[in-house]
Amino acid sequence: SCSLPLIPSGLVFPFFLFPLISHELCDDNGILLGVNKHNNSLIIVDIFDSRVYKNANIAILGTSGAGKTFTLQLMALRMRRKGIQVFIIAPLKGHEFHRACSNIGGQFISISPASQNCINIMEIRKADKSVDDLLDGPGAEKSLLAAKIQRLHTFFSLLIPDMSHEERQLLDDAMICTYGTKGITHDNASLEQLKNPGCYKEMPILGDLYEILAASPETKRLANILNRLVNGSARSFNQQTNVALDNKYIVLDISELTGDLLTVGMFVALDFVWDKAKENRTAEKAIFVDECWQLIGASSNRLAAEFVLEIFKIIRGYGGSAVCATQDLNDFFALEDGKYGKGIINNSKTKVILNLEDEEAQRVGSILHLSEAELMEITHFERGSALISTNNNNVAVEIKCSELEKELITTDRRELQELLKRNGKTS
Repeated sequence: SCSLPLIPSGLVFPFFLFPLISHELCDDNGILLGVNKHNNSLIIVDIFDSRVYKNANIAILGTSGAGKTFTLQLMALRMRRKGIQVFIIAPLKGHEFHRACSNIGGQFISISPASQNCINIMEIRKADKSVDDLLDGPGAEKSLLAAKIQRLHTFFSLLIPDMSHEERQLLDDAMICTYGTKGITHDNASLEQLKNPGCYKEMPILGDLYEILAASPETKRLANILNRLVNGSARSFNQQTNVALDNKYIVLDISELTGDLLTVGMFVALDFVWDKAKENRTAEKAIFVDECWQLIGASSNRLAAEFVLEIFKIIRGYGGSAVCATQDLNDFFALEDGKYGKGIINNSKTKVILNLEDEEAQRVGSILHLSEAELMEITHFERGSALISTNNNNVAVEIKCSELEKELITTDRRELQELLKRNGKTS
């Protein structure tokens, strides 16, 4: 069990003289989010309790500086203390997650052209299917190579969005040939080493595929585009996986990637996350996506947005939770007339709404059917206050954290200066 930060006694909160729907949220085995602003009761939520919540997804909405990343990290740390597997995808300001990750012994993976870290996108990872076999019995064997190539087609569609149907077929042939050079075929037994049964063979990397594409005039264009990830400025993608992928708290920092490389890096991260999240559907796990508007907004593309929305739609079936935090709601709802932003909101049973500007509050209010009193409170929230909306209950909450938690996750400049002073590192 996890110990909860002590709440000072005698806390008094102002009583608002307008009607608010205010209920208590106190689940038996949840994580502490804060204190009810209207009756001082503790807000403890167990989003994985399927008897209470239809899904474990959470959407955190707020304007810049309202405390979205802080709230997201607070949830992640408390889930980790309960033994829940935590993945965090950070497409912006990834450095803000490093301090907490390092202090709790997590794995911080930076995916960027300048990083030494690499997750080999072409790797077929050995998955533990023992739980599925126990629950459902042995299933029909499916080609792991075919499944991997299907996902690689999506990867290359992100990298080369104008690929023709003919080029896709030629790419498919080239990928099968590339795996064939390593002795890997559609027969799953071909994945295993002859001298070490149970261990997979060395996997091809992007450079191996590049050589096959470059050898044919029909695929020379594809090879030229891929060359950036093989011999060019982003050649760090052209390696075998060199990071530990079994940690219980993993941060995947893709914030140094820009343009088409952002969506490519996001796919590399999600490809790994899905392999791990689907291994044991009886185990609780959570995927956090910070600054989600970067991945589903106007500056992104349909395929990238589909990846994120897919998580929110089907992760429940694998015992998981998807949590997103976003600002810039106009951008969040911009792509394809808000299809992806609305999809995420509709597939998140729990919403945490921090301070919003008037226009943003009106937009969220119309989607969540908030009262005028609730809209007024949201626009006047101080940092650290939120409205939690779940199961038709709307509760105004003051987010609470311990001093240790604050030191690990604060991004406030003044608090960071104080932290430096306490560590004796002032200039």
